[in-house]
Amino acid sequence: MSINFSTYILDRHIAPGVSTFIQADIPDMSTWAKESPYWIANFFLNSAFTGSFAPQMNAYAYNFLRRAQYAFSEYNLARQSTYDFLCKDGAAPMRYAEALFHWECFLGQAWHAFALLAAAWEGTVFRKNDGSVEERLNALYNQMKHVESRIENGQMLANATVPVWLENEGLRSTDTTMTYAEAAEILKELAKYADILMNPKTAKTALQELDG
Repeated sequence: MSINFSTYILDRHIAPGVSTFIQADIPDMSTWAKESPYWIANFFLNSAFTGSFAPQMNAYAYNFLRRAQYAFSEYNLARQSTYDFLCKDGAAPMRYAEALFHWECFLGQAWHAFALLAAAWEGTVFRKNDGSVEERLNALYNQMKHVESRIENGQMLANATVPVWLENEGLRSTDTTMTYAEAAEILKELAKYADILMNPKTAKTALQELDG
């Protein structure tokens, strides 16, 4: 026999809005970048046999590819875990926690991938208050990372369990949102550079062509 809990109990003890979280259209990115499961392996082989970056750039590229590769894998796990939660009859706290965990991992891997590119090329990922998806990615990541201070400083909804939660359209906090479609666009942007940087020998020419 299943127990039907009230919306108050669900929203307070699982996550805000979980009682109305009933559907999600999350783009399938599992085949978007066919080399994404192999970026690190390809980088190793290309570096060993055809040419490598200078030491500092080598470290930037390796860590960018590591982050980008696992941004893809965590997104795929987050997508599947989210659908597993939605397919369950009645709200399942453990399934929701698993989905949120993988979304949190995706946010972290994706943000650090962008940050590594910016550091390598002495640039910036976003400008403050530009409203870009990169700025919102950073905000959501930091809100999950620094949950302790969010709790202590009252920067969460009253009675909420988490600073970032899932909605039908995407991820939300008290002051930031990201749609599932925007999350997929983040992966597309990372893949564009990962496909280039996995081959140090051709990377310079490919980047010049990309910049047009």
